[in-house]
Amino acid sequence: MKKQDVKQYPLRGVIGVYANTGSDPVTMINGIRSSLQDWQNNQTGEVNALREQMGAGEKAQAELKQTIVDLQASYDDLAKKIAAGQMNGVGGLSPEAMAQSAAMVSYLRSGEVNAALTKDGNLGVVAPSEWDRTVTNKLVEISPARQLFNVKTTDNASFKKVYNLHGFASGWVGETDKRPETKTGELKEYEFKTGEIYANPAVTQTALDDAEIDVEALINEEVSNEFAIRENAAFFAGDGANGKPIGILTFVEGQANEKAHPLGAIQAVQSQRSSSYELYPDDLFDLTGALPSAFMPKAAFMMNRKTMTLARKMKNDRGDYIWQQSMQIGQPNRLLGYPVYEVADMPDMGSGSIPILFGDFNRAYIILDRKGIRVLRDPFSNKPYVHFYTTKRTGGGVDNPEAVKAFVM
Repeated sequence: MKKQDVKQYPLRGVIGVYANTGSDPVTMINGIRSSLQDWQNNQTGEVNALREQMGAGEKAQAELKQTIVDLQASYDDLAKKIAAGQMNGVGGLSPEAMAQSAAMVSYLRSGEVNAALTKDGNLGVVAPSEWDRTVTNKLVEISPARQLFNVKTTDNASFKKVYNLHGFASGWVGETDKRPETKTGELKEYEFKTGEIYANPAVTQTALDDAEIDVEALINEEVSNEFAIRENAAFFAGDGANGKPIGILTFVEGQANEKAHPLGAIQAVQSQRSSSYELYPDDLFDLTGALPSAFMPKAAFMMNRKTMTLARKMKNDRGDYIWQQSMQIGQPNRLLGYPVYEVADMPDMGSGSIPILFGDFNRAYIILDRKGIRVLRDPFSNKPYVHFYTTKRTGGGVDNPEAVKAFVM
């Protein structure tokens, strides 16, 4: 019987190398062990090299992050200098204004008054015009009233405006017809007065002595926030007492100042179906429809957040929400196609309240600012705090009651 050939397969890898060196298993095992050790050493070297590369990459990444932080800090510092007018070029402060600003900082820190500042009659100083402007700009950022109403500046304690009551008459005549006398119109004057508003922020002397603290910015922030709170409330509901502005809501029909303006009261549009818990679209259609066409191009709604929440829930006959959410940063939401502005000082929905105003607010109401902010440094009344008694004169009143309509519950 013929013996069957058995196919021989070659030995592979490390085993193949040492299997062919002889039949001594000890030699073969030692060879395999040596090769494995060499392979392991090689892999360890590659891993260490890779770790070094990764470490270098992490270091580079950390350096890049620090560079970005440094650049951002430089940018922020540059922006502050530009905003403060401390750099040369267009928009920078004049040497005189810079001297006044430096003098103001010195006064805030130490109470020293030098020739660059103007003293007032109460042992305080008149803030530099740039300081005045900074506070006013901050008020615009905080106060929706200053964003929407017409803001005027005056050097006087009041501002008078003459209104034409449209009493003039005219007529058609032929070439040879007599020209009879026509009715003469009537002009009436209305005065916008300013009253004094104050803030009295306190800072420790230790903080004032710290050169790292921006004293001007600190006090500006405190004063601006306090002024904004008081002003905004008065622009809407002020009664004129103690020099307060006369609020726009007080000129609505049925309110305290309905007869105060030469052009009459702000028309009240009565609610038909809305309640404290629900706002109906038909009532808003009545409100927008009451405004004359001349004021529609720049018309907008004013309401507080609670009323806005009810407005968001309104739907049309198809069940679609009629509130239009703004898709662009800085642009207001819209209702019935008109912008909606949130004003915390507007009343809530409720019986007898005036929760919504609609109109061209720039033509409806005037805010009057008298130039000049005065600061009195007081280190004695409340030690260890230094108080900065700060005053400004401002006022407000309705300019044209026909330019706005009020939704009344």
